[in-house]
Amino acid sequence: MTTPDDAKQKYTKRLANVEEALKRVFPVKTDLVWARAVAGQPDLPLKPETLDKINAPGWELLNRGGKRWRPLVMILSHELYGGRLSGIDELTALIELPHNGSLIVDDIEDKAEERRGGPAIHLVHGVDMAINTGNFLYFEPTYLIERSGLDESTQYRMMKFYLRVMRRLHFGQGLDIVWHNDHGYLPSRDEYLQMCRFKTGALSRLAAELGAASAGAGEVAIDAVGTLWEDIGVGFQILDDVKNLVTGNPGKLRGDDIVEGKKSLPSLIHGERAADRGESLLELFSLVAQTHTVGQPVQPLIEEAIGLMEASGALDAAYQEGQTLLEGAKTRLRGEWPACEARDGMENLIDTFWEGLKK
Repeated sequence: MTTPDDAKQKYTKRLANVEEALKRVFPVKTDLVWARAVAGQPDLPLKPETLDKINAPGWELLNRGGKRWRPLVMILSHELYGGRLSGIDELTALIELPHNGSLIVDDIEDKAEERRGGPAIHLVHGVDMAINTGNFLYFEPTYLIERSGLDESTQYRMMKFYLRVMRRLHFGQGLDIVWHNDHGYLPSRDEYLQMCRFKTGALSRLAAELGAASAGAGEVAIDAVGTLWEDIGVGFQILDDVKNLVTGNPGKLRGDDIVEGKKSLPSLIHGERAADRGESLLELFSLVAQTHTVGQPVQPLIEEAIGLMEASGALDAAYQEGQTLLEGAKTRLRGEWPACEARDGMENLIDTFWEGLKK
């Protein structure tokens, strides 16, 4: 059994390896060897200093940190199925880079002003470069699949999983945009959970799927570990949404999801429980948006909206729902996979991240 100290040391070492791999796959200072590999073109009449500017918005965000837990899921899933691929650290860029690209684009769409403790990337580098780099991060790491040394059938399987998740991410973000632009609409719980599976759970699933596929696992095994981590990703998202309304998330302001008009699980549960079916809460969402647009203080309105959800018990109920998802996933992990170092690593990863999301 892996001890907590052993797990922490391995976690720290693996994170360091992931960081170094990101710098190789998506360099701060580019060269034409890298550019030719990404473009799949042997001759490029380009200057590296120009390419550096394309990558700069991405590194503006990457340098601010991030939990990097999804790459660790990919590595652990690879090991869970007996994988020993020497290039697995670099392949984790297939998870981390599109995640960061989605954050850059999301902040433009949400008109967000802050991310990870600094100005939103489009406010630093301009909307045009932020959009281009954000979208580049969706596609840039796919060249790694071609260079992985894996057989073509495995490469095809990995690319299939990757493209499917990119489609799901955009479905999820599209639903989120539609709902936060309509201040009079509360989606159903099922609609919300599907949006979470598309927008958040999909990348967790992809991390597990790519890790297992690169280890040579079969379709049933890949789907099992992918579904497990999709559930965990949704559980993390629910707890993250609750934390946003209780204490605020690191690098973001308390209740800024309300400023963006986001319909998270606490607001939906409040709508189910409140005598007015959530009409007062939706009115506050609309008033916050109007007030923010004209540059007036919105925090008192945010606190009023949070107060409504606290009074109805929606915050506690949503938190419990997120915890139930994680507890169920941990039970499945122990019951469906044999004890091994990789399984221990997954359990420790869940517990470590879970601890950071406690209210």
